[in-house]
Amino acid sequence: MAKPVVMMRKSVKEDIMPKRRRHATTGDDPMLLELGDTIRASRVRAEMTQEELALVSGVGREFIIQLENGKPGVSLGNTGRVMRALGLRLRALEK
Repeated sequence: MAKPVVMMRKSVKEDIMPKRRRHATTGDDPMLLELGDTIRASRVRAEMTQEELALVSGVGREFIIQLENGKPGVSLGNTGRVMRALGLRLRALEK
């Protein structure tokens, strides 16, 4: 007789905030890293791959990777396109 399989439930944070891949290089600006985490979490909630998000946003997959990893030098225009595709808005906040 086979033993029943017990499934451990991941925390909600792990479900919507997947960890960055350890081998991926990231930027060092906390603001860009937070933006990348927000984009990644929204994409995962929408059940989209990076390739699918790139396609609906009109940008390349490499841009999505750079954006999600908080790399400096990503275009604000393309970032806006990605955010619109995910239903997100970019707002300037005062310190």
